[in-house]
Amino acid sequence: MRSLPANYLLCMSQIKIIPQICISMRIANNQVQSVVRFFHSELNDQFEKGEIEIMLFYCFSKFLGFTRRLELVQRAEETMSESDLLKFNFAVKELKKNKPLQYILGETVFYGLHFKVNEHVLIPRPETEELVDLIIRENKGNASKILDIGTGSGCIAVSLQKFLPDSKVYGLDISQDALAVAKENAVLNSVHVEFLFADILKQSFDIRKENWDVIVSNPPYVTDSEKIGMEANVLDYEPPLALFVPDKDPLLFYRAIVGYASENLNKGGLLYFEINKDKGKEVVCLLEESGFSGIRVLKDMQGSERMVSGRRL
Repeated sequence: MRSLPANYLLCMSQIKIIPQICISMRIANNQVQSVVRFFHSELNDQFEKGEIEIMLFYCFSKFLGFTRRLELVQRAEETMSESDLLKFNFAVKELKKNKPLQYILGETVFYGLHFKVNEHVLIPRPETEELVDLIIRENKGNASKILDIGTGSGCIAVSLQKFLPDSKVYGLDISQDALAVAKENAVLNSVHVEFLFADILKQSFDIRKENWDVIVSNPPYVTDSEKIGMEANVLDYEPPLALFVPDKDPLLFYRAIVGYASENLNKGGLLYFEINKDKGKEVVCLLEESGFSGIRVLKDMQGSERMVSGRRL
């Protein structure tokens, strides 16, 4: 499945300028309808028609401020500047390289909030929104201390802080580049999240003595052998550090996080995971062996087992 969420933050960003000759050769004129035809003719061998129409609208929204798809028809004969044509040409050029549109636009929308994304962070997925929604519903009104392990873009931590304002949320990651993006996203969404640079896999993990009410993680869980069935736009552009685990140890991060949580969650504290849809039973066993109770495996909207939660006794 292509990594294309339902919505994007439609705002301007720096666009690489390419030679004008590329435009004159492919786009008939400066009218909206010519750009629409250009998108379809250039991308129809690579994407489904519906995907092209969605990506086209998002580009018009970002570059020209369109707010409704109907405007592509209503404003078909309107003209745009040469600089705007260059932006559309650049977008098509990058899409033909399988670059995800979210990275081309530089931003996306997650749980109704705006997030910056780049090659240092994963593009947030709809199933992660479901995990966030579960945590918010089950912890609303509580003044919890929450840790998000492997925060990436900060989409989980920032969303939890935004919608659980009485809580104190921390986001942890091993990537300084990812943390820089997460910090920008906290500012963008007007929340304060404490971000921590640490490696959960190291025994010297330096926040080991903290006590938490909630720990959540969407850790790397795609096995190396599963790369075969993945789209090029994921394999070529999204950070492998945040995606993959070795076939010989697919629960590497879950084991480390459960071990940490079994010592550092407050009694009655909750642990939430996003999981590989084929590893639910194994993750449940990890929690059972560590003495967690009330363990649940929850399905996402596609019917796949995608979330596991448990409570520390």
